[in-house]
Amino acid sequence: MDSGEPKCIAFGGIAMDAAVAQEVLRVVEPLALEAAVLASQEEAVQQDEVLAALRCDLEAASYAARRAEKQYDAADPENRLVVDELERRWNEALHRVRKLEHRIEQHLQHRDQKRVPSLEEFEGLAVDLKAVWEHPATDVRLRKRILRTLIDEVIADIDSEAGEIVFVIRWKGGVHTELRVHRRRRGQCTATSKGTIDAVRTFARVCSDEMIAGVLNRNGLRTGRGNRWTRERVASCKRSRGIGCLNAC
Repeated sequence: MDSGEPKCIAFGGIAMDAAVAQEVLRVVEPLALEAAVLASQEEAVQQDEVLAALRCDLEAASYAARRAEKQYDAADPENRLVVDELERRWNEALHRVRKLEHRIEQHLQHRDQKRVPSLEEFEGLAVDLKAVWEHPATDVRLRKRILRTLIDEVIADIDSEAGEIVFVIRWKGGVHTELRVHRRRRGQCTATSKGTIDAVRTFARVCSDEMIAGVLNRNGLRTGRGNRWTRERVASCKRSRGIGCLNAC
């Protein structure tokens, strides 16, 4: 405000998290899986081409080293200036040979570690990923690791006319995806559904807050912010809506 610069954009992160998570699960659907297999196979071909190029370079370097050795052996030992120069060239050629051999060894190790998965393995991964992602016991840190594995960065902007938050996801492979999420206006909050509130009101007559939380979670009901119910959240919900407690009934 002091410098007259435009204000930074601001928005709630819950809707954004849900949209990105849904997009992550979408990209592992069958068509995307087939594309992933093709991309992996293409990468394997590229790795083979790199290996072939390195072996050609090694062959040329080995020839240069053998030639430098012959020149060194054929030189007059008494001509120290010429001998020293030929020895230097020979050592440089041997160093290049060793360097290329090391690069080929590293390339082979890297290629062996990155075996191309089959389509069946990718499909199994998709099922496992969705189960792990949606499991209530999954640690948020694991979800973040999955996101970092698939996504390079997420760029956010505001479309004021449409009242939307625009997200551009840049995937690891370089592909971009645009998502649009409705932006909540000031004063608008995420409310728990009426059906869930009615269930809390009904259970409050006969159940403790801890029991109510368990029943709601088992039936797949969530808070307005998409969280699992806890005893504290049930108590807060009851207080905010004037629902009587078990002891008062």
